[in-house]
Amino acid sequence: MKVKVFSFLFLLILPCYAWANGDIDSLEAQLSRVDELKKIEILTQLGKAYWSVAPSKGMFYSNEAVKLAEKYHDPNKKAKALLYGGVNAWFMGDYDNAIEYYQKSLTIAREVQNDRLCAYNLNNLGMVNTHLKNYEKAIENYSESSQIIKKIGDEIEYAKVKSNVAELNVLLGNLDKALKQYLSILSIIENSDEQIFLIWLYNDIGTVYKKKGDYESALQYFYKALNLSNRIDNNLGRSKTMNHIGEVYLLQKENEKAKEFFYDGLKYAKQTNAKEDINETYKNISEYYSSIDSYKKSLDYYKLHKQLSDSIVNDNKIRTIIEMQARYELESTEKENSLLRKNIEISKLTIKKNKALHIFLIILLLLTISLAVLIHSRLMIRKRKNEELSEKNTLISEQKDQLANALIELKELNKILRQQKDEIQVSKKELEEVNQKLTETNATKDKFFSIIAHDLRSPFNALLGFSEMLDEEFDSYGTEEKKKLINYIHLGVQNTFNLLENLLQWAKSQRGTISFEPVKIDLRLLATATCKLLNQQAEDKSIKLVNHIPENMYIQADYNMISTVIRNLVSNAIKFTPKGGEVRIEAELTADNDFVRIAVKDNGGGISEDTQSKLFSITGNVSTLGTENEIGTGLGLILCKEFVEKHNGKIWVESEVGKGSSFYFTIPHK
Repeated sequence: MKVKVFSFLFLLILPCYAWANGDIDSLEAQLSRVDELKKIEILTQLGKAYWSVAPSKGMFYSNEAVKLAEKYHDPNKKAKALLYGGVNAWFMGDYDNAIEYYQKSLTIAREVQNDRLCAYNLNNLGMVNTHLKNYEKAIENYSESSQIIKKIGDEIEYAKVKSNVAELNVLLGNLDKALKQYLSILSIIENSDEQIFLIWLYNDIGTVYKKKGDYESALQYFYKALNLSNRIDNNLGRSKTMNHIGEVYLLQKENEKAKEFFYDGLKYAKQTNAKEDINETYKNISEYYSSIDSYKKSLDYYKLHKQLSDSIVNDNKIRTIIEMQARYELESTEKENSLLRKNIEISKLTIKKNKALHIFLIILLLLTISLAVLIHSRLMIRKRKNEELSEKNTLISEQKDQLANALIELKELNKILRQQKDEIQVSKKELEEVNQKLTETNATKDKFFSIIAHDLRSPFNALLGFSEMLDEEFDSYGTEEKKKLINYIHLGVQNTFNLLENLLQWAKSQRGTISFEPVKIDLRLLATATCKLLNQQAEDKSIKLVNHIPENMYIQADYNMISTVIRNLVSNAIKFTPKGGEVRIEAELTADNDFVRIAVKDNGGGISEDTQSKLFSITGNVSTLGTENEIGTGLGLILCKEFVEKHNGKIWVESEVGKGSSFYFTIPHK
């Protein structure tokens, strides 16, 4: 699906991959050696080359090309640079910005009547709108693009746009319409050199027939795709096609044939290291073993499918983080350049000041010489020139006043320069603070998206899987197996509820809408209530909960916040304590009697020093499976830290691998 949606875009920008692997350095080296007109083309090529390497840099180069194209009034080059700006924004996930770039490029392309550029922009807009599920708008974009390409007379590109339209109709459930569109371009591609595209086209047609229930026709086209893949020795085509054929045989209950194609497809997928295809094959093999009642093997392959899915998600997270770091470094460089420009301005002002001082000294020297000559002259003709001497003295007095005024102005100029320097220092400090806040905000956003996209989604996938197994195979399971599956569902619901509870509390805390109402609380009673709430979770693992808080131990705190803190710490302790273990809750006054120190201790596996340093940080926290593979996000400890610090308290951990862990926090006693 993803490969198909991007197909036309890849054909548009595929040459840039060669740039990214070979000539990016060469292009960047040319920037300092060519004039500005030639630089527009080089910047555009760099924007094109960087989409698959570092889209943020590609965006920067595209924007620089746009600026130069505007300077030299070249609309064609500006439209082309805007197109690649949109491509980079698309691959950065900034869809609104991508649409804005494409629309601007399209407007210019229409003004200069560049039909091919119009078609490319419309096709790319269609793909963005498809991704955003704006299907009607996407159909409109594809239709206009295909009409322009058809007018140009490029049959191959027309077929590719038509294929995108057909794929969109498959998404909308218009199978007959999609099939008609695929078949209408089949002869064009069969009579061209587009062998790889023909493999995908055969697979697409076979997939539509499979969805329609016409398995015979589906197999006919899948085998065409397989024969072509074998002929041109394309392993990726083999793996995808064999998966499709296996799926059809599985639907037809021809299980052994399905198994043979699934395993062959897996072999070729591994040879090409196509993780998405490997993951899909694991899922299909799991379904095969489930269909023959071999549930252990089915579960084994389902676990492989789940692990690889998590790995793919993590890879995407890492790529996102690296891209965000690149964007941050680029923005930092721009800010440093801005500061450098201000420093240059200060240098210019300093030079101007020195030049003014130099002129002043020259004037002063000339005046001194003039004065000496004047005095000498007056001495020689003193008797005859008394009136002239008086006039000269008056003139000298006026010139002294002017010099004094000039000195005052220079002092004012020095004062202004010092003020500007101080303002620049303040601006620099403010920029550093803004950068720090942006880093923290991005980390918070990333964590939130991580939970929504993966940690909150994964438990529901497991719940759906187990409930589906119960629903479809209920009568074939024994009592113990049913109990085991129900227990899995119960644990999954409980873990998901805890995650949602923490997520809601955390969201309120981030928005500043959570109320804070400190009251006098009996700590032992609060801990007892928490133990009752988590008792079932502990009993499921035969873990003993011990409330060792003395009676009449009071704290001054917000009840809901401290209840949340203790519940999270005890729940975590149960999660990482093996069956038959013990979790203790203790409390005592600090030496100054101002705070109560509360401890939650377990005899689990302990925490390494490296992991301890990341537990309470939003940018570095980790989520670890419990002793029974319980799932968590690490959000609970961050929430605990925020709530404890809200009470002016502190929270920390003391742990040693193999010897259990103790989490401590302090809350005001009065």
